[in-house]
Amino acid sequence: MKICMAVRALPMHRPGGLEFHAWDLAGAMARRGHEVRLLTSAAPSGALGADEWITPQGVTVEHLTSGPPGDYSLSFWRGVARRGEELVRTGECDLLNMQEFAGLACRGAGRGGAPFVVSVHGTMFTEVTLDRRHRVHLSVGEKAAAIWQHKARLALHPFFGRMLRRADLLLTDSEFTKAELLRIDEKLEPNIRVVPLGVDPVRYGDAAAGKEDRPLTAVMLGRVQKIKGIDAALDAMGVLRERGVNMRLLVGGGGEYLETARRRAEALGVDGLVEFRGRIPQDKVNEFLGGGDLLLFPDLTQPAFGLVAVEAFMHGLPVAGSRAGAIPEVVTEQTGWLFDPWQPEQVAGVLERLASDRDEISRKAAAARERFAYYTADAMAERWEYAVLG
Repeated sequence: MKICMAVRALPMHRPGGLEFHAWDLAGAMARRGHEVRLLTSAAPSGALGADEWITPQGVTVEHLTSGPPGDYSLSFWRGVARRGEELVRTGECDLLNMQEFAGLACRGAGRGGAPFVVSVHGTMFTEVTLDRRHRVHLSVGEKAAAIWQHKARLALHPFFGRMLRRADLLLTDSEFTKAELLRIDEKLEPNIRVVPLGVDPVRYGDAAAGKEDRPLTAVMLGRVQKIKGIDAALDAMGVLRERGVNMRLLVGGGGEYLETARRRAEALGVDGLVEFRGRIPQDKVNEFLGGGDLLLFPDLTQPAFGLVAVEAFMHGLPVAGSRAGAIPEVVTEQTGWLFDPWQPEQVAGVLERLASDRDEISRKAAAARERFAYYTADAMAERWEYAVLG
């Protein structure tokens, strides 16, 4: 089958979860014998560069010529809609797959007959401060700031709903996201299929083996943002310091909030226990995760899946994560621990117990590594193919 997969950006634009997901899925579908065309925003320029990424066999990348690289824009949405219809009309595409919000301007199937399939990685609000479960923790001023910051999402929400209703099939990462879509329109249920994500281990190489004798070490991987729970993690480290618990935290990721987080660590007196490593290049993820005993995932939003937990499983790390969004679907009693990220004492309590029970960490680490087999890119592609093609 000829599949046209539209996505805002690819790893050559920036190293994000959506970008790697589309890349891994395309490669895995190609290995199953499909021809995959990745339709994405304008070609990037700069440090990452397209030349650093070798396109998998069976996959072609087509960049739109208008609009900014790596981001949504009116030009991008219109370009995806026009090019998608053209590819269907000329017989170069048998199925249109829109990743996330890429299909907001598409008219759906019927103009050429190719199925219009939307992969939904959360709603307009679930992973930002506009989410109803996040807003209850905000002051009036913070709520106003959230509305202003995400005014574009509010404006685009009707178009998101329209895209959902136009789709022949909706693929969600989790039961959580399925439930969120049904809050928007319960009539969508017959068209929804749940297809958990996966990652391609080839991108990482062999996981680091062995743990040297050291204090319990937690790692956080991803953009350093307040909504990703960095403050919650630092506050928990402050509690642990006061209790005399010997523990370290390694933070891998960049972002505008990084310096604020450094200052917070200093103010809490944990700057000697927390190490900020900055952005971790893809070829250094193995080394970074290999330096930890568990992944700390204190997200304050409602993640549609939690791909970083799967990366941790692949490296034999159990996960201590938020009881929020789809995280409990991925992180179970066998592979980790859950907590309320808004309660630093609760987060610290989990970590304090683990600091004195390495055997429990080892048991769950083994279960996490075994569980990863379910979350490979090839397993994801098999689920995707079954959901879409039967």
